[in-house]
Amino acid sequence: MADAAPGSAAGRTAVLVMNSGYEPLLCPFFNKCDGVLLHSASDGSTDFHPRDRSGAKSMCDLLLELKPDRIICGFVGGPEMQRLRGAGIDIRLGSCNCAIDELVASFPTLPEA
Repeated sequence: MADAAPGSAAGRTAVLVMNSGYEPLLCPFFNKCDGVLLHSASDGSTDFHPRDRSGAKSMCDLLLELKPDRIICGFVGGPEMQRLRGAGIDIRLGSCNCAIDELVASFPTLPEA
């Protein structure tokens, strides 16, 4: 596969994380995450987007607003998965034992949700 350009399949990867320590870790619970770490393949930058704890916006809504090309999560329920896939987002499941950078780099080998 050719190098990814911004907006292509590998353009932006969203990782659902919990920030409970030295560095963010993959969150095992879709709707309980602290937020989304958005990784840009074009320049390697990452931005953290916190989850709306007021309940006004779901994690799924936040992801759809951020418009990533790919998502890595520990779990995703059926209705959320359908909404995200309907928006053309590739969803993969990762291990909470792996570092975020390792998960992003190994995206193609992660199991599909």
